[in-house]
Amino acid sequence: MAVGIDIDHIAGADGKYDLVDGIPLGPVTLGDLKSYVASTELPFVAKGVLSVQDALKCKEAGVRAIFISHHHGRIPYGIPPLMVLPEIKKALAGSGIEIYVDCSMDTGYDAYKALALGADAVSVGRGILSPLLKEGTKGVENKVRRMNEELSELMIYTGVQDTRSFDPTVIHMA
Repeated sequence: MAVGIDIDHIAGADGKYDLVDGIPLGPVTLGDLKSYVASTELPFVAKGVLSVQDALKCKEAGVRAIFISHHHGRIPYGIPPLMVLPEIKKALAGSGIEIYVDCSMDTGYDAYKALALGADAVSVGRGILSPLLKEGTKGVENKVRRMNEELSELMIYTGVQDTRSFDPTVIHMA
């Protein structure tokens, strides 16, 4: 069980703050984030981290986990989460903060890349949406099964024994 906040979903497409339940969103400052973390005894998670600066802000605030995410390209300055993952991993080394990757995780091959580059886990949302809408529960089960098969396939190719044994040298970053 955890609680969290989306730190980057603040602007609407009209150039004004987005509204959620009639309440305008605004920037999440370091002070805000610290107060949110302090307001609960549950682990606190921040989603929408897309830079080392964001990650260090989360570290200073005391979050326990982050989601590297660009909301599937909704953020105009967004880059693919895997591009910034190695830098964030390095910046948070030894902090104990778990790093999850969201967005662009559509196959087990995508999950493999994220895990190899240092993610503790991946989150699949958009990748299961289409099967859910077309086939319901069975479609999601089939999609997840296929993703696990693809992940296992690449792990066999590269000699990765289990999901805790990834090594970034199995991926070449140009």
